[in-house]
Amino acid sequence: MVLPISRLYLGDQMKRNSRSAIVFFLVILITICLFMHFTLLILKYPLVGIEVEKVQGKWIIEKIYDNSWANKNNIETGSIVTLVNGIDPAKHQTVVNFKMVEMADSITITGKNSEINTFAISYHDLDLQLIVYLVMPVLFVIFCFFLSLLLYYRKGEESSVQRLILFLLSIGLCYLSASASARTDLTGRITTNITFSGSIVVFIHFLKAYFTGLQLEFIKTRSIKLINLCYFIVISILLSSLFYVKLYALTKNIELGFVCLLLIFLFTLFARFYFRYKKAEVGGLLKILWVTFFTAFSPFVILYAIPYIFLGRGLLSAEITAGFLLVIPLAFVYLQLAEKLFDIEFLLGRLRYYSLLAVPFTVVLTIILAWSLKIRLNSGSFYLVLSILFIGSILFLYIKEYTDYKMKHHLFSQKNEFETNLQLYRFFQKAKHTTKVSDFISSLINEIKEVLSVKEVYYVEIQASEDEGIWIVCNKNDYSSDLVSEIEKINWKKIKIGSLLEVQNGFCVVVEEDYQRKNIIFCGLKKYKTDLNIQERIWLETIAYFSSILVENFQQIEGLFQKIKNYKEKMLEVKENYPSWLSKLLFALSEKERANLSNDLHDTVLQDQLQILREIESIYNKVTDPSLKEALSMVNERLLDNIHLIRETCNELRPPFLKELGLIQSIQNLVNKIKLRSNFILHTELDHSIQKLDPEYELALYRVIQELLNNAIKHSEATEVSISLIKKKQCLMLSYSDNGIGIHMSKLNDSFKTMGISGIKERITCLGGRIKMESKPNDGFNVLIELGLGEM
Repeated sequence: MVLPISRLYLGDQMKRNSRSAIVFFLVILITICLFMHFTLLILKYPLVGIEVEKVQGKWIIEKIYDNSWANKNNIETGSIVTLVNGIDPAKHQTVVNFKMVEMADSITITGKNSEINTFAISYHDLDLQLIVYLVMPVLFVIFCFFLSLLLYYRKGEESSVQRLILFLLSIGLCYLSASASARTDLTGRITTNITFSGSIVVFIHFLKAYFTGLQLEFIKTRSIKLINLCYFIVISILLSSLFYVKLYALTKNIELGFVCLLLIFLFTLFARFYFRYKKAEVGGLLKILWVTFFTAFSPFVILYAIPYIFLGRGLLSAEITAGFLLVIPLAFVYLQLAEKLFDIEFLLGRLRYYSLLAVPFTVVLTIILAWSLKIRLNSGSFYLVLSILFIGSILFLYIKEYTDYKMKHHLFSQKNEFETNLQLYRFFQKAKHTTKVSDFISSLINEIKEVLSVKEVYYVEIQASEDEGIWIVCNKNDYSSDLVSEIEKINWKKIKIGSLLEVQNGFCVVVEEDYQRKNIIFCGLKKYKTDLNIQERIWLETIAYFSSILVENFQQIEGLFQKIKNYKEKMLEVKENYPSWLSKLLFALSEKERANLSNDLHDTVLQDQLQILREIESIYNKVTDPSLKEALSMVNERLLDNIHLIRETCNELRPPFLKELGLIQSIQNLVNKIKLRSNFILHTELDHSIQKLDPEYELALYRVIQELLNNAIKHSEATEVSISLIKKKQCLMLSYSDNGIGIHMSKLNDSFKTMGISGIKERITCLGGRIKMESKPNDGFNVLIELGLGEM
């Protein structure tokens, strides 16, 4: 049964694809036919731009359109149209049906002074009209047409893509048909009426299908049905008014009002949708769409629709403001085809900054041009120049920044890049105490995750194979197969340290290299799958370059440490003394490792335990079963014990607040903790006159006392322990005694069997102090330490 069902499914799918292809072909065919008709019409007939009214049997000119042939030839209102194409105006179709003089080759006009002039209507010296009413719309339609073909070829089977194609073709035809409609072409007016508001309705349908594909509800189905109903009612009114000139002006306002209502509804709908999901994974996508909507529709609404409704004329023509609709197909084609998004937050931040810079420059320059060219401040030309200069200034600043980034190595020094340097300074301040390559790489990975807000960062080692130009990832099992294949496709031979390379799912930057091996950092895509902005690219390239220098130095330091360690072991084997500076260095490294381990325990294991504790407490409050509550309570107590143990371990690894509290108070805190967990009586004498000492001495004394007390707990079996730290003249005297089982003194010399005692001796000796130890079996253990203050 599986095979027939599969065939049936495939058959249905093929039928749907076939129907989709047929519909797409018909839509394309209709678009091409209308495109050719409107283009030939506009090319043949310039926009005359004359409205007439019949008064006492004469056709009087009532209105002259801006940017029209009549306006260009200084035709005046109040003049009489005597002939159109050599015949009575009453017999010319556009005059009879629409009381407009259009689609004419010649016109005869009787002026106010009874002079009679006959004009040949052509595009002579009308370059601006050709650009506005022909070139711009034609290019717009062609662009939308090829975008539609691209979308259909790439993802034509998707419902949202089909609606997007229909939207692209409808706004393209609307833009071109508006010029034909202005010439009173009936096909043009019908097309404009259908596509003007219809394109927005189709756009809403597209948004519903697009977000449905993302499992998000953009608009309810009943709202879609209501919009469809309103659209058909308005279209019916508009189409019926085409043959009633007196109703045309009224219906024009109805059409613009309906479009404004649709746009307001769309903006309201999207605003509600945006604030609901802006913190979700699609937040970056929604920001891009929000900017797209505002950029595309706001010029038309603010500069044409609203002024036309209330003032009777737009500040800019509908053709110019409609050109901003081109932003929509560009944005959505990008969203449909792109695998990662650009950083919209960075671009918006730059937009606010560049707009602030562009406003004074644009206003001043526009006023100067208006004064020199005698352009009226309330004319459409003034606002057109203002818009072009404002947009051009912002684009220029964006292009300048990108050019600076591309040519920064040739034009500029890095010393003035304060923001990038500040981030680098902060990172290297945190990493300055690192001594191991592995620790530094971990810090680098965490810094990249924090600054770039990415989830995936890997330190990948690659090596050259025997085949020319092929590099192989080491430890392939540590990474996904997609990542390995992407990295191995690249010829890394000519890619230098600090070079940023973009791959499909992220970015790679070289941090370390030699002839046959390279270490790279792979950085995944940012949140919302956005691309790196310019500042982030500069930061990543710079930190990779400087990190490569540090990695090389750390490798040399690690090699030196290994040699020192081998030297120490050799000295111990032959039982020879080794320099005190070596002991100091090794103790410093030991303390560093203790501090790193303490930080790791505190930031990972302890935090996880605390989170589990909170979850258990939350579950405990919801549970009603007494037996389950009791079991949870026991788990809670054991978890609290573990948390306390981890905290104690962290404190032992890294003395808490030694610098802040001082040596005496820190030792007192240690003694208090020992008293709580020991079985002996602890007597202490601490000289509170001991003030701030050299940090190296404070840490050594604290570690010695800590080790002595730990040995007392673990090995001494004592019932009484005494410890004192007093100051005598220029000396510190530390004494320890217990009544425990003691030890043979010969065994104390075997440092490999008593590492704690050996460590105490080394710490005191390397500081120039003296130490005396006495012990016998079953006769306790005594230690006397003397440190000279004058030697500090």
